[in-house]
Amino acid sequence: MIKDVLLVIDVQNGLSQAVGFNKVASKINQRIDAYRQAGRPIVFMQNIDDELSYGTTASQLVAELHRQHSDRVLLKYHSDSFFETGLADYLRHQKLTSIEVCGLQTEYCIDTAIRVGHDLGFHMAITHGLHTTFDAEISTQQMLIHHEHIWAGSFAEVMN
Repeated sequence: MIKDVLLVIDVQNGLSQAVGFNKVASKINQRIDAYRQAGRPIVFMQNIDDELSYGTTASQLVAELHRQHSDRVLLKYHSDSFFETGLADYLRHQKLTSIEVCGLQTEYCIDTAIRVGHDLGFHMAITHGLHTTFDAEISTQQMLIHHEHIWAGSFAEVMN
């Protein structure tokens, strides 16, 4: 199901070592194409921090993304895509109330976007297989399942 807008978070060169990155990026491109075909907007978030310094190759969105010049790219300096980025204002101005989220990292920026977006009154959604992260104390697979379980029914619609 297509939502009002697709929010692509932190699919950047410096995060390309995440588990299954290329597969997830390919699936995100399929989703981008579906949104474009439906005439829906796509917003790309680009994280800037000490490890992903502005202007560096690491900070750039991966070239393989099906991004067009007309797509909105917002810089963020925090794990929260809504914090001082203008994202909420843009969405409200465009009357976009349902948001599908995809990208990196499941337990940080994706989780924060879903929870904050929900708290701001947006209908949040995520499609299984369109987010990833790095292995930590638990495997990435366990982390993805855990977060999707928490989001489903509480913070977001989890779609297959």
